[in-house]
Amino acid sequence: MENNKFGVLLAISSLPGNYGIGDFGKCAYDFIDFLYQKGYKYWQILPLNPIGPGNSPYMTICSEAIETRYIDLNNLHKNGLIKSLPFSIHDGDRVNYQISKEIKEKYLYESFLNFIKKPSKAYRIFKNDNKWVFPFALYSVLKQKMNNKKWNEWPLEYLNYYSSHNIEQLPVEIFEECEYEIYKQFIAASQWNDLINYAHNKGIKIIADCPFYVGFDSVDCWMNKNEFLMDEKYNPTKVSGCPPDAFSDDGQLWGTPVYDFEKMKSNNYRFLINRISFLASKCDILRLDHFRAFDTYCVIPALDENARRGEWWQGPRTDFFDILYKQHPKINIIAEDLGELFNSVHELRDYYKLPGMFISQFTLFDENAKSNELKVVYPGTHDNNTLKGWLSSLSFDNINYLNNKFGNPSDLFTAIMQYTWDLPSYLTIFPIQDLLGLDEKSRMNLPGTMGSPNWEWKLKDNSYINKIIFGF
Repeated sequence: MENNKFGVLLAISSLPGNYGIGDFGKCAYDFIDFLYQKGYKYWQILPLNPIGPGNSPYMTICSEAIETRYIDLNNLHKNGLIKSLPFSIHDGDRVNYQISKEIKEKYLYESFLNFIKKPSKAYRIFKNDNKWVFPFALYSVLKQKMNNKKWNEWPLEYLNYYSSHNIEQLPVEIFEECEYEIYKQFIAASQWNDLINYAHNKGIKIIADCPFYVGFDSVDCWMNKNEFLMDEKYNPTKVSGCPPDAFSDDGQLWGTPVYDFEKMKSNNYRFLINRISFLASKCDILRLDHFRAFDTYCVIPALDENARRGEWWQGPRTDFFDILYKQHPKINIIAEDLGELFNSVHELRDYYKLPGMFISQFTLFDENAKSNELKVVYPGTHDNNTLKGWLSSLSFDNINYLNNKFGNPSDLFTAIMQYTWDLPSYLTIFPIQDLLGLDEKSRMNLPGTMGSPNWEWKLKDNSYINKIIFGF
C-alpha cells in the first residue's frame, strides 16, 4: 500500500516545548523531521486560534488570530529581539497554560520594544494585507480596559468603537497597546509561515481545523453583530447545541451565538466565506468542523439551561457552497460529518465530492459501516478516548465480540490499528497517542465537559521518536 495518504494528528500545544506548552520552535521542526523520516505525508493540527474558556481552541476571541503562546522565544533571541532566554520548565505530559503565558508575555513585550524602534517592511505589509488584525488588536485592548467583560456589557461608546474612530483619532495609549497586539500576531504568523514552508520542503502537508461557530465574546461577534440572532441589546436570542438523542436526555448545550443566515445571504455570506477562506489559506487542507450545520443546524432558546427545546433549522446548503467555490475554486475541504445525520447532509457532502470522516471506534460494531476513497479514516479523533483507553472501557461481551471479529488476535489493540491502516480511504490519520499506545490519561478532550484536563495533554520530550509502537 502506498504511504502517501497517511498522517498524524497532533496539536501544536501538545508538542514538547520548553515553556509549558508546544510552540513553533525546535519541537515543531523536530516533529516534521519525524514525519518525514517515518514516511508520513500529513500533519493534522487543531485550530491555531487564541484559546478561549476552558483553554479550548474551539471557543476563540478571533477566528484569524494565532495563539501567541505558540511563538518561539528562541527565534526572537536568535534575531536579537531579546537579550536572553528564560529558564526552561518541564511540566511532564501536561500543558501549563498560565505559566506559559506569564513567561512568554514578558519576553514578547521586550522583543516588541526593540522591534518597534525600526519596524520592518514585512511588518508594514502584514498590517496592510490583514484587515482583521487592527480590529482584533483594538478589541483585545478594549476588553482589557473593560476588566474582561463581554463586549455587550461595555459602555455604549465602545460597542461601535472601531467603526466610529479613525486610527489617527485613537488615544496614544490605546494605539500603542494595539500596536503591541498587532506585533505579536505578525511574529506568530511569520513563524507559522516559516514552519509550514519547512513542512512543504519535506513533502508534508498541513491539515488545519475550522470551527463552525464563533464564540459570543469575540471580535468576530463584536464586528459582525448583525450576522447573528440577537436582540436590541445584543443578547443572543438563540444559541447552538444538539437536541436530545439516544445518548443524552438533555441534549448538548454549546451556547455559541447562531448565525442569521437570512441576513448573511444578503451579502453573499461575506463574513463566513472570508473566515473560511482565510483559514484555508494558512494550510493545505481545511477540516470544516460540524459540517452538518451547513445543511441543518440546531437552535435553542438562549435562556434555556439544556437543549431539550432544540429545533433543527435549515442551513444555507448549496447556496453557500456555490458562492464559496465560485470565489475560491481551489479550496481543499474535509467535511466533519459525524453523528446521526439527515440524508440531506450526505447529499450536500456528496454533491461537492467532499471527503467525509470514518472513525473506527464508531464503526467496529456496525457491520454495515464501510469506508471508501472519499473518507478520511481515523481510529479516533481529538474528541475520542485514545484507542487503548476506549478498549479498556468496553464490556466483557463487547471485547469478546471484537476478538471474534478479528480472529482472536494476540493483541486486539494492534489488530484494530492494522485494520484502520488497511481500510480504503482518501487519507488515514492517526492521533499520535494511538501510535504510542497510550491509555485514557492521554485523552485530549471529553465533549460536554469544560476545563482541566481537557486540552492539556502533551508530549514530555522527543523520546516519542523511539517509542512509536505502530506505523511504518
